[in-house]
Amino acid sequence: MENRYYPINGAMDVVRKLILEKLADRQLSMKDASLKMGRAHSYLYQFLKKGLPRELHERDRITLAEVLSAPDAIVSPDELRGPSTVQPKRSYEKKSVPSRDGLVDLASHPTHHQSGPSARMVPNAELFGAMMDLPVFGTAQGGADGALIVSELAVDWVARPAVLLRVRDGYGMIIDGDSMSPAHKSGSTALVNPHLPPRMEDVCVFRKHDADGTVHALIKEYRGQTDSEWKVRQYNPPKDFKLKKSEWQVCHRTVGNYFA
Repeated sequence: MENRYYPINGAMDVVRKLILEKLADRQLSMKDASLKMGRAHSYLYQFLKKGLPRELHERDRITLAEVLSAPDAIVSPDELRGPSTVQPKRSYEKKSVPSRDGLVDLASHPTHHQSGPSARMVPNAELFGAMMDLPVFGTAQGGADGALIVSELAVDWVARPAVLLRVRDGYGMIIDGDSMSPAHKSGSTALVNPHLPPRMEDVCVFRKHDADGTVHALIKEYRGQTDSEWKVRQYNPPKDFKLKKSEWQVCHRTVGNYFA
């Protein structure tokens, strides 16, 4: 069965990033902004998260610009014209002395396994570009069966680790809970490549997209699949179980972890 892909605003075009930033500034949800535009409540969710339509129509650019504008920060409809404009090319820098606060755990990514004490941690000077353009989504407990509710907008933008430097739509997700510790501890940020297929024993983010735009997530170890189910494992407490693909439509593979 095909693993359906829902784009996350990672290396998105400038227009979508601008809209998300302005929504956050105005403390507006996608739903509220869509309704203010005179559109269905899911209109902006479809545009920002699924790329539909590919470009906003002129009427929608005008009304959305009015919704997003503030007295001291006017948004022009021309700024919402896209998606032909892309983000500026990244530049990178080396830092002479890495700190332990800027380390990434790549143990869950087999191509980065090493022997010796450096097997889990790699200095940030070797991993990160200078541009903060990787979106990090917040989570909160509250879903059924321990599922996390994922924030509608990115709560932070951070520098990219090497494994996501050129990955379109890569993202981070803050972990709430220790069901997958020590691989992913509570408060750490899971690094996700949504394009990689899951492999046996990979830790993955399983996502459920509701019709109202709410996104739930479970982070579990991938143990295989059938046409209708994902087979998964959690570590604390140890448990193997199955997720229905009709409910959990997406499986995104983690490629590391950024410890807070």
